[in-house]
Amino acid sequence: GCCTPVPPDAVIGFAVRGRTDTVHREQCPAVSRMTATGRGTVGVRWLDEEGGDGGDYRVTLLAEAFSRPHLLADLTEAIAAEGVAVVSAAVEPPREQRVRHTYTLQLPDPGRLPTLMRAMRDVPGVYDVTRAGRSMAAARS
Repeated sequence: GCCTPVPPDAVIGFAVRGRTDTVHREQCPAVSRMTATGRGTVGVRWLDEEGGDGGDYRVTLLAEAFSRPHLLADLTEAIAAEGVAVVSAAVEPPREQRVRHTYTLQLPDPGRLPTLMRAMRDVPGVYDVTRAGRSMAAARS
């Protein structure tokens, strides 16, 4: 998978086509692949509060859990209780009583990401919540 950068993550940008850029967290595996293929970097930075658009950030989270009834409802409730909107959700079929939920979320404040991830981990049966996916929430510097 790829990354979903949100402030204050350290980010790096790459020119991909014409005036299109892709933005990754510095520790994303895609960075070494793009560098190895000679992809040119572009300077990117997070917009500060004065220069920013104040918009929401999309983040994709993976929740690994032991399969049980009402798990989807409980995870969705934990997300909603944190004031975060669900853009999309997918559940992979259980394997050996384990299930993976993938949520793309609209995060109003990136500073709330750790609290959101803790709330999801606190749902009974959930044993890990990690970031995944890709985002373009930074601007060229």
